[in-house]
Amino acid sequence: MRLLHITDLHFRIPWYDWLAMVAPRFEACCFSGDFLDFLPTAPVSLREQSRWMRSWLKAFPGRMYACTGNHDWWMPQDHVTDNDARGGWLRKAASANVRVDGTSEIFQGHRFICCPWLGVPVVTGPEPAVVLVHSPPLGTPLSSDLGQEVGDPEVTAAVLKLPEGSLVLSGHTHNPKRWCHQLGPAWCFNPGVDFHAQEPNHVVIDTTARTVEFHGWASVQRVLLGVVKR
Repeated sequence: MRLLHITDLHFRIPWYDWLAMVAPRFEACCFSGDFLDFLPTAPVSLREQSRWMRSWLKAFPGRMYACTGNHDWWMPQDHVTDNDARGGWLRKAASANVRVDGTSEIFQGHRFICCPWLGVPVVTGPEPAVVLVHSPPLGTPLSSDLGQEVGDPEVTAAVLKLPEGSLVLSGHTHNPKRWCHQLGPAWCFNPGVDFHAQEPNHVVIDTTARTVEFHGWASVQRVLLGVVKR
């Protein structure tokens, strides 16, 4: 099975064009949060971004597993019903080929789990898991961003309980010290973000060949998915 891991596209439209173009080459694309961009430099409001994203996801030419990040959330106003708040807009985009927050299903021998922002992955069953969670596990090279720790200790604890051979796909940290790390029974990945690149940073995982390639910051790096060292 070939998987594409992307994260933190932050409403860069050319990057979404690239993703739609390459999606058919993979059995599944895994998006670990921050579809949207709540910064003042964003071209349109979060609600307008979310409407565009739902339309884009409806036409997505492949299978996608996705979870929300902190940029994909806003809180509802007092006494106002807002089904798009707290990542509700992404849950509305769920379809036969787009799996979102709350998903836990077997696909090609792996249990795919999509964990919402501020949530903690819970895994049941013996199958190796592919966990999508926006915040990387705390205390790893994936969570250190220019000297600041932005990972989640609860994610770290959850990863240590995963079945052997699991994969953890995260983002949030734009400039991680490393893009891959072995933690307990799992390989963890965070491709980071290069806002100056024409193509987004991404990770290509081949579970059959047991190979992983990182593409980013004008380089290609490879690791083999061997037995995780305890």
